[in-house]
Amino acid sequence: MSMTTPARFEMRRLTENEWLILDDGFDRTDARHTVACVSRVSAAQVEVIWLQPVAERIRYASVADVLEAVKSASPHPLAGDGPV
Repeated sequence: MSMTTPARFEMRRLTENEWLILDDGFDRTDARHTVACVSRVSAAQVEVIWLQPVAERIRYASVADVLEAVKSASPHPLAGDGPV
């Protein structure tokens, strides 16, 4: 039997060139829910404004690369798992 868990992080497109990275481990009303704002600066590069302490790097090749950085750097507990 295979059990899958829903994805914790979500990439939400705002405009053609802007996205939010959201952490569904936190309620939408919690400031920690929004992890980053991403904007396309060229055809081959996006720039990140980090709203949570994830990485110091601000330029990536794609929004998917930003999402992967968030997933791999996310040791913080889910909401309700204790103090943050």
